[in-house]
Amino acid sequence: MGETNGAQGEQGSMQSLEQTLAAVEGIGRDLNAVTSVMGDRARTLEKKSAERAAAGEEARALEGIPFAVKDVIDVAGFPTTMGSNVSSGPDPSASAPVVSLLERAGALPVVKTNCQEYSYGILGDESAFGRVINPVDPALCTGGSSSGSAALVAAGVVPLALGTDTAGSVRVPAACQGVIGFKPTFGTVSAEGVFPLSPSFDTVGLFARDLPLLTAAFRVISGNGADASPAVSSPAETPRIDLSLLNAADESAAGVRAWASEHLSGSGKATTTSANVDYLTELIERGIDFYDIVRRYEAYVLHKQFLDDQGEQYQPGVWAKILSGQNITEAEYQSNVASLEELRATAESFFDDVDFIITPAMDGEVAAWDELGPESAAKFMRYSLPFNDLGWPAVTLPIGATVGEAQSRMAAGANSPGSAKPAKPESVQIVGPPRSDERLLEFVSRL
Repeated sequence: MGETNGAQGEQGSMQSLEQTLAAVEGIGRDLNAVTSVMGDRARTLEKKSAERAAAGEEARALEGIPFAVKDVIDVAGFPTTMGSNVSSGPDPSASAPVVSLLERAGALPVVKTNCQEYSYGILGDESAFGRVINPVDPALCTGGSSSGSAALVAAGVVPLALGTDTAGSVRVPAACQGVIGFKPTFGTVSAEGVFPLSPSFDTVGLFARDLPLLTAAFRVISGNGADASPAVSSPAETPRIDLSLLNAADESAAGVRAWASEHLSGSGKATTTSANVDYLTELIERGIDFYDIVRRYEAYVLHKQFLDDQGEQYQPGVWAKILSGQNITEAEYQSNVASLEELRATAESFFDDVDFIITPAMDGEVAAWDELGPESAAKFMRYSLPFNDLGWPAVTLPIGATVGEAQSRMAAGANSPGSAKPAKPESVQIVGPPRSDERLLEFVSRL
C-alpha cells in the first residue's frame, strides 16, 4: 500500500493511494482510530508526485508513502481536535513543520488519528471519540496517548505515522500494539504546530513496521529540528550494552532477557554489563520528582485559559490531572526546571563506558482493559518516562507477537468474539546517548 520508495506509474500509484484511503475508511474506522480523512490533500500531492515522475525528476526519499498524523499535530485546513470536546482555537491555517517536511519528501498525509485527550494519559483510555481498538486483540489496552497512530500502523492501514511522546506516548502504544516506536532526542524534531502537554518533555515521534522506512522518515523530520546537533562519535566496533535495568526487572521480563541473551550476549554482536544498576536507578529516581512537578505545572498553565468556560467538557481523568498542577508555585517550578537541566547535563557521562541501554518496554505484559487499576499507568511508564526526563532517544522494538500476525487475524476476522486469543505483544526498549539518533537506529537495525 504505497510502501515502495521512488516514483511509480500514475495508475499504480493512484490505485495504491485509493486502497489506503479505503482501508482508512474501513479498518481505520472499525478501530475507532480516525478523526479526519485527508483524501483530497493526499490526492493533490500524489498528482504532483506523478507529474514529477513524468518530468523525469528524481524520486524523493518518501515518494508516495502514506502516513497518519496524531490529532494534536496541525495540518492546514483540518481541525486539530486533541481527542477533546474542548475548543482550543480555530482550525489551523498552516501545517506543523513536521508534516510539511514529510510532504516535501513525497509522503502523503491520509488521516488524522484519535488519541488520549490532549495527550494527557499513558493508557489511551480517555478521548471524546472513545477508545481506540487494539488490532492485535480488542481486549487489550492500546496504550496512549498516540493510540490511533499505533493502531493504523499495526493494522497495516498505513506504513508510517506521527505521534507525540511526553512520558512514553509513542513507545508504549507501539509496545501494546506490536510495532516499532521511536522517540528522538528531545529538541531534535520541531514541535511547532503541535499542541503541547509539557514543553520540557514533548517530543514528536514515529511509528512504523519497517525500520528502514522509519529511519528515512526521521532523517526527513529532523532536518528542521530546533537542536539539530551533529551525532556523537561512533561506538566501539563491538558496542557496549548496559542491561542493568533489564536484569533487575521482575520475572515478567523473562522473554526480553531471553531475547537479549540470544541477540546480544550469545551472538558476539555486543559486550554487555549489568554493573550500573545503582547509578542508572539513581539517575531515574532523581529525575522522576523533577518530571512530576514540571509536567503538572506546565500542563496546568497551558489549560487554565479553558477551565472556567469549558472545564466540564474535559474527560474526567484528564481534568483531574490538569487540576493537579494548580497549586504548584512558579518558584517551585523554576527550581525543578533548573535541577532537571543540571541532571540532563551531568547524566550524559553515563555513556562514557557504554554505548546503549536495553530495558523492558513496560513493567509487565500488556494489560487487558478490564485489568487496569490504580497502578497501571505507573507500570506502563516505568521504563519509558525516565528517558523523556533525560531527553535521550529510545526505540521500542517488538520481539513477540508480530504485526503480521495482527494483520492476518484482522483479514481473517479472527478478532471476532469467540475466536482464539492471540499471543500478547512483547517489546524491548533500546536507548542511546543524546544526539545519537541515527546511530541508535542503525544499531537497532542489526538486531
